[in-house]
Amino acid sequence: MNVTKNIVRLASVVLLAGALFACNAPQKEKKEVKNMEKKETTATGVTRFEPLKGYFIKNDVVFESPRKFVVATNNETFDKYFGVGKTMENEVTPPDFDKYYVAGILLQPSDTKQEIELVRFTSEGAKQIVEFNVKAGDKQSFTSGGLLLFKIPKSRSVVDFISDGETVSVEVK
Repeated sequence: MNVTKNIVRLASVVLLAGALFACNAPQKEKKEVKNMEKKETTATGVTRFEPLKGYFIKNDVVFESPRKFVVATNNETFDKYFGVGKTMENEVTPPDFDKYYVAGILLQPSDTKQEIELVRFTSEGAKQIVEFNVKAGDKQSFTSGGLLLFKIPKSRSVVDFISDGETVSVEVK
């Protein structure tokens, strides 16, 4: 009977030690993910920001300035600028050209980390308004271009990209 009591005591001590160890173990670092889903009510209703994820800027895209703005109305135009960057950890959001166009903010590749931050996403009539900031980060050992792709309704005829007090209008063709 003493053997049974000792086994029960030992099991209790092991369980208690395991519970204490689990509580004091270092927590896994959580990655902060910005919620890029924004809704704004305008005179024409609600405009919803729907990003496309899992793409990169193709190497043969020519930049005349540090920023390039694209509106793709079909797969051919989309594939001219963007490649699929599928990894084991991400999901690729397919464009749906039957329902939407795809607009994009492309930053010229650099060895400095670049992040595009959405400030405002709204509409006025047939105009889509996209206001954003670009944040420069640390130096990298490689070059990459910042990219923000998103869906816009087919009812849009122009997209205004606004940053640093400058507006670039891109006609949807």
